[in-house]
Amino acid sequence: MPFWVADMEFAAAPEICDALAGRGNHPIYGYTSVSRKLKETVTGWIGKRYGVSVPGEAVTLLPGVMPGVSAVLYALTKHGDSVVLQPPLYPPLAGTVEKTGRNLLVNPLILEDGQYRINFAELEQIFATRRPKVFLFCSPHNPVGRVWSRAEVERVVALSRHYDVCLVSDEIHADIVYPPHKHVCALACSGNGGGKVIVLNSASKSFNVAGLNTAYAVIPDKNLHVSFRQQLGRMNLHGANIFGMTALEAAYDKGEEWLDALLSYLKGNRDYMAERLSSELPRLDYFIPEGTYLFWLNFNTLGFSPGQIRERLIYRAGVGLNDGVTFSPEHDGFWRFNFAVPKTMLRKGIDRIVNAFA
Repeated sequence: MPFWVADMEFAAAPEICDALAGRGNHPIYGYTSVSRKLKETVTGWIGKRYGVSVPGEAVTLLPGVMPGVSAVLYALTKHGDSVVLQPPLYPPLAGTVEKTGRNLLVNPLILEDGQYRINFAELEQIFATRRPKVFLFCSPHNPVGRVWSRAEVERVVALSRHYDVCLVSDEIHADIVYPPHKHVCALACSGNGGGKVIVLNSASKSFNVAGLNTAYAVIPDKNLHVSFRQQLGRMNLHGANIFGMTALEAAYDKGEEWLDALLSYLKGNRDYMAERLSSELPRLDYFIPEGTYLFWLNFNTLGFSPGQIRERLIYRAGVGLNDGVTFSPEHDGFWRFNFAVPKTMLRKGIDRIVNAFA
């Protein structure tokens, strides 16, 4: 049973399906520019959900967040320049740094009182001594599920500005946040003009439309925006998918009620999973996510070796989770569980895990 890749086992919002069907009925699928209406819809969403006012010209459409990360690294750094990440972390971010020939610096999150936190003292030391060009910040964090507080985001932005590091904030999970937590967009802390801050986002996680390969960058700083767009041109990443643009506009223009209902369902799944694990596998160490639909589980506390854990999950439980070692070599024995599934599927998956380890 698959509980791995970060998309959902739910049908997309009817408003998105209707919009796609309507666009499909239009018989011309030629080159299409990004409309002013779409950019206004995106900036309206950012303003309403995150309290940030940005002009439409700050928005650039992309075929995905990861192509945006690649374009940023090629535009703002050269071969051998350093880029900072905070593991355990979504594996393609580190992979992209390495594939582009940049030097990877790690500022591992620290675990204090059962919660992951940013090691700010080490982060500042890295900024001061290693002089990285880019800091790839994951907010909310995948896989540990932290929704960074305003104080944490403000400190990240301030340190990046002080040491002249470009802050690239991957905020693809920004809409999947549970009360009382609230997502704080990096641009909300960057002051007028945005500074050297780039936000990458998409409707793909919130509305389950990842297969339409559409995301966007928000870059208020004009010089930074020009450099980024020039790099997109060099990589032939200009333009956007007709159906992806249609889905994005429909999601942000008409999908908010559906999203709010989804968040309520996901919170129910999250709480159900925590209750089951607490009562039936009380020795299992886990981290209740403040955001995302991803549970970070530490099976090492059950007394098995990482190899035994892997064998029991795959061959006894028959469940597919994401192996923690891919997020950080130090997290062998940790696994990421995607709970964005119908309750019946979630119940069966937890039953299998409990039976395999009880």
